[in-house]
Amino acid sequence: MPAAPRQISDVEVFVRVVEAGGYAAASTALGLSRSHASRLVSGLEERLGVRLLNRTTRRVVPTQSGRTFYAECAPLVGALLNAEARVAAEREEAVGVLRLSLPSHMGVDYLVGPLSRFQELHPRVELLLDYSDRKVDLLAGGFDVAIRGGSVDDPALVARRLWPFRSGVYASPAYLVARGAPESPNQLKEHPCLAFSLTALPRHWRLERGSDEVTTVVPGTVSASSSRALAVGAAAGHGLVLLPEFAVKGHVERGELVRVLPEWEGPRLWFWAVRAHRTNVPARVRLLIDYLADLWVTPPWSTG
Repeated sequence: MPAAPRQISDVEVFVRVVEAGGYAAASTALGLSRSHASRLVSGLEERLGVRLLNRTTRRVVPTQSGRTFYAECAPLVGALLNAEARVAAEREEAVGVLRLSLPSHMGVDYLVGPLSRFQELHPRVELLLDYSDRKVDLLAGGFDVAIRGGSVDDPALVARRLWPFRSGVYASPAYLVARGAPESPNQLKEHPCLAFSLTALPRHWRLERGSDEVTTVVPGTVSASSSRALAVGAAAGHGLVLLPEFAVKGHVERGELVRVLPEWEGPRLWFWAVRAHRTNVPARVRLLIDYLADLWVTPPWSTG
């Protein structure tokens, strides 16, 4: 969206007239007609109740009140214009602070490197990264962007789909030797299960096999808000766990966890980049979301 024309105040016109020594040069520099500039200063004088400028045939000279007013206003006008220029630059250039909320497990394991490369591409951007599996309030927390997994149904947010992921049931080899492996989702009820506490129904495990779908209410005495903690707990033999691919990839590669009920998996879900629903989005936010959307054709945690 193109930027709206800048509104020029009567005080700024007065400052420029004093500096230029007349209306002609000042109005040209400001892109105003001479008559409009004169009307603005006259209105300022009327509002203040004092004469600020003495007009001669050759020059405009400030009165004593005008000199006092100019000395106070000129630095403020300069600071305001500099502030406007810096903020307006954020619309077109990747500059400024970018605060990003990231899921703790996936964000650390998979996004630290890519975000470092983004900052190298845009060295005038300062990244402030907050890792949490909870859904933060973007406006209250001052976040520009949040990366979220699952679904986004908040109409106050603008969401862009990023990367898919699916979940599976996992256990340690030692646990399976000691307790055996379930042969159907219904047999999950016979095993202690570690639950992710930040879902709406942590112990309602929904699994799919082709067109078949089943939801099993699993038992257990341990829940946690960290997928990393759940993966470590399952690898230590404390029970079965339903976790996304990205949360268990390293444990599976090291032989610490194995897939249980491999023909069954959780629904296909997506990560999203979400931002507050507002206009005039800074360039740093647009560029980051574009960068993340183009990051992977196949995400590195994908098993196929």
